[in-house]
Parts: sequence; C-alpha cells; structure tokens
Amino acid sequence: MVMKRGLDQTTAWLMAVMATGVLFSAGYGVSKWVGRHSTPTGHGEESAAHESHGDHDASAEHEEHGAKAEHDEHGAKAEHDEHGAKAEHDEHGAKPDHEGHGAKPEEHDGDHSPKGEHAEAKPHWDYKGSQGPGHWGELGEEYKLCATGKHQSPSPIDIESPSGNAKLLPIKFHYQDADTVVVNNGHTVQLNFPRGNFVEIDGDHFDLKQLHFHTPSEHKVSGAGYDLEMHLVHQNAQGHLAVVGVLFEEGPANKALAKLWSELPSSGEKLPEPLLMNPKSLLPPRQVYYHYPGSLTTPPCSEGVAWYVLTQPTTISSKQHEVFTKVIQFNSRPVQAINGRTLVKSAR
Repeated sequence: MVMKRGLDQTTAWLMAVMATGVLFSAGYGVSKWVGRHSTPTGHGEESAAHESHGDHDASAEHEEHGAKAEHDEHGAKAEHDEHGAKAEHDEHGAKPDHEGHGAKPEEHDGDHSPKGEHAEAKPHWDYKGSQGPGHWGELGEEYKLCATGKHQSPSPIDIESPSGNAKLLPIKFHYQDADTVVVNNGHTVQLNFPRGNFVEIDGDHFDLKQLHFHTPSEHKVSGAGYDLEMHLVHQNAQGHLAVVGVLFEEGPANKALAKLWSELPSSGEKLPEPLLMNPKSLLPPRQVYYHYPGSLTTPPCSEGVAWYVLTQPTTISSKQHEVFTKVIQFNSRPVQAINGRTLVKSAR
C-alpha cells in the first residue's frame, strides 16, 4: 500500500510537470505571435483587435484608407480646376509676381469656374453690396488679404508719375492662333489658352494661361479711367505670374474683338465650340509698359503679382462696349493705395 501510494504520488507529480510544460509552451507561442504583429505598429490594443478580426478587418482598413485617398485626391483636383491658370486664376489670382511671386498658381486673377461649379469651395463674392470689394476681406479667412493694410501691395492702382527705367527690356510676345475655350464665370468673360502662346520678360518664359476683361478699366492713369481693360495672365515654370494689362478707350470698332463679341456666353455658360483667337491681334502697336509689384484684383487678392500695363490704349466702339455690358455690367475693383511701391515705365 505504501509502495502504491508512493507510485501514485510519483505519477501525479510527473503528470503535473508535463501539464506545466504544455501550458508554458502554448503561452510562449501566443506571446511570440502577438509580438510579431504588434511591435511594428506600437499599438497593442489596436493590433490585438486587428488580430482577432483577421483578414476581414485588414480589408476594411484598406478600403477605408482607399476611400480617404480618393477623397483627398478629389479635393485637390477640385481646387486646381477651380483656379486653373491658378492662370491657374488665372490674372486675378495673377500670380504673376515677377518680383515677389507671392500668389499661388491656383489663385490666378479671373480664373474662376463657371457659376455653380465647386460653388461650395469658397465664399461667394461680388462687385456690389455686402459682398462687394469693401467687404471681401470679411467674407472668409481665405480672403483676408483683400482688406487693405500698410504691408499689402494691392491692385489695381492709379498710375501716376512713374519713373523712367532704361534697363527695363521690352516684353517679347510670342503669340499665334489658338483654339480657346470661352467661359462666362459670372465675374468676367474669359478665354482659356492651350500651350503655345508665351511671353519673354527679362529672359524668363511665361506661358499664356488665359485672358479676361473688366469694365470699366481697373487701372487708371493720372486719375483717368477707360471703358474696358483686358488682362493677359501668364505663368512661368516656377508658378509665378506675370499679368499684362491692355486699356481700351472709345473709338473705332475693334476688329479683333468682333468675332468674340458676336457670341459672348451668358453667365455660367461657355461657348460650345472653341474660338480661334490670336491674342497678338488684341495688342496695341506699341508695347511700352508701366511696371509695378501688385496683387490679384479679385479674391483671394494674393500678393506677389508682377504687373505690366501697356501705356498705349487700343480702341473699342461704343456699340461694342454696350454689347459687353449687357453680359457683364460692372466688374472692377476700385484703385488701391500704392503704399510706397516703386512704379516704373519702360523706355521701349
């Protein structure tokens, strides 16, 4: 009996040892598996949750991130499309800052989508009432630069007493016929250009992105305004903008504008077919210019835009002006303080 009891105790001890070894072995294996998957993320509980759900959760996580990536991509694209010229918009938005280069490509002046497209993206603005130029800076954080300040270099300006600068090189216009997309975005009539037209300014290459019109003129010369002003918005490889302004005064009918004026689109619309246009036909014979560092003349009023306003105006007939104002009644920002900026005039 003693011997049997001893054997029973020995047997029990051996079984206990064996059971302990199995549990230890199983515990190590689990510990090692969890550690392999949790260490890279550093989130123990999150890793455990993914481990318990297996492939299903991994797939869900992939789908979630995929959807987010798609959403981000759409958002970026929407912003780019809205300000594509930003000439990307774009002159207003004219990022043409040959000196400061402050505006962003997607902020080009006048480069806005047709009315209603991406309308939710930015606060609505106008040229009159509570959403007019005097209130642009109050409409949203993105428009705060539209509020005047001593450090701002706003456009347009009244061009007075420019100093001559013989070192300013002539602008070289490399323009040709191009099929343009003509859009009325509710703020202006705009022609979007494909690649092929460009200018050379002080040796730098700027592609023409778009041109658009303001009535009456935004810039004044010695206090005198004009019937119409055209802005040709250019952008270089670094995204900087250079805007060439052309003034129109009442006189003989402008043959270059005749075809465009015969089919101006209504607000929020665009012409169904491209319009063949050579922008050189819209320039005056002489291209002497005034130059100053400025900003976009429409929200977001970004600074760092290089302005080149041609000194010689071209003509538009009173009837042609009337045709335009039936589509765009008024779209000019008042002149802004020059704030000590340098204003120069080229010699040729």
